[in-house]
Amino acid sequence: MRFSSAFLLLLPCIGLLIGLVTGVSTLVQQAFTGPEGASFVNLSQFVSRPEVVSVFFFTHKIALIVTLISVLIAYPLAVFMARRPNLFYLVIILIPLLISIVVRTYGWVVLLGPRGLLNATLLNLGVIDSPLRLMFNTGGLVVGLVHVFIPFAVLSILAVYVKIDKSFSEAAMALGANHWKVFGKITLPLALPGVMTAATIVYLLSLGAIVTPLLMGGIQQTMLGTMIYNQMLVYYNYPEASASALLLTISAAIAVVPFQLVDRWATRKMPGHRV
Repeated sequence: MRFSSAFLLLLPCIGLLIGLVTGVSTLVQQAFTGPEGASFVNLSQFVSRPEVVSVFFFTHKIALIVTLISVLIAYPLAVFMARRPNLFYLVIILIPLLISIVVRTYGWVVLLGPRGLLNATLLNLGVIDSPLRLMFNTGGLVVGLVHVFIPFAVLSILAVYVKIDKSFSEAAMALGANHWKVFGKITLPLALPGVMTAATIVYLLSLGAIVTPLLMGGIQQTMLGTMIYNQMLVYYNYPEASASALLLTISAAIAVVPFQLVDRWATRKMPGHRV
């Protein structure tokens, strides 16, 4: 009975593994396939194209900006929620996760669009003479992505922060440490695993974002996710779509390494850590 129950629980994992292996193998095969058959030259020529390089670096730049802003906003929110436990605050963070990304992003379109609520209000008040360009630029794209992904950052940091023993901070302050020293020497190092988890999740999700860049970024703010979408569903160019997806996958895997290195370095610097 135990064996059969364990096997039944293992079946979904086996299905996911088969799907992952099949998808990745097909992705790699199509990425190296060109008009003249399979060749590494096809992939290298695609990756070296100026427009692809530009989209690649722009995607990582946006992901980095969104990650920094999300963590900077999420950390104080998580601290506030940890120090004042209230189901209402948790519900406010969880509700956006239950709403479609399309709906949430469209809300920003209604608010920031040329004829949106913000521009209409400023025009009626006489503050501006013509609508501000709040969308289809880097600023609008970052705002949309931060709003979509910040719940993940808050929950990641909160899960770690609530486990920090308050007696550490109280003992440090009793010995004369000020709030900033307690934050830098005790609170932040102990919360750093949650911070790095939040940064990793937001960074990876930003790299593969599709809906928000399509609605708020426009043609000039193309990211790898939108490029893959267009190549796959608009132009039906499966080899280039696979090459773009492979480039995104490899770069995402490499991008995780610095986050993990910082996490390990900080863990070794923590008081009482044993190598």
